[in-house]
Amino acid sequence: METALSKLELMPSSKEQMMAFTRSLKDEILANDRDPLKILVQLKMIEKVIADVLKDDEIDMHFLKEFQQYEREKEIEVNGAKIRSGETGVKYMYADSGDPKWYDLDKQITELTEKKKEREKFLQTVPEPGVVDPDTGVFINRAPKSSKTKVIVVIK
Repeated sequence: METALSKLELMPSSKEQMMAFTRSLKDEILANDRDPLKILVQLKMIEKVIADVLKDDEIDMHFLKEFQQYEREKEIEVNGAKIRSGETGVKYMYADSGDPKWYDLDKQITELTEKKKEREKFLQTVPEPGVVDPDTGVFINRAPKSSKTKVIVVIK
């Protein structure tokens, strides 16, 4: 019987297999044998499936429970990959510390961040060919921008 896990088992399970699969997939995509946009959509769907599964708390706990069965070992190896447990996403709640110096610094940073955002919006809209800053006399150009054109996939 074919299952989702049996399909997953067809995918690479070692670093060497992963590298070979990546090379083969790239070569086949570039060979233009099939519709590249359909391939892109399928790759994006696979990417989303993997991301959703890997951020699922229930699955995380399942993996952690399995790893904890190896309690004597701090690190194990599976298919050439090293696996260990560790803290992730550590966050400190500085606002809850009651430190007045921290509050003052945070307030200053917030105010400066807002001023910087306002200035950046101004620099994005400076008329061509530029303007002279009335306060400093400095000639200011519109902020140059860079971008990359890509095909964007939205999965509904």
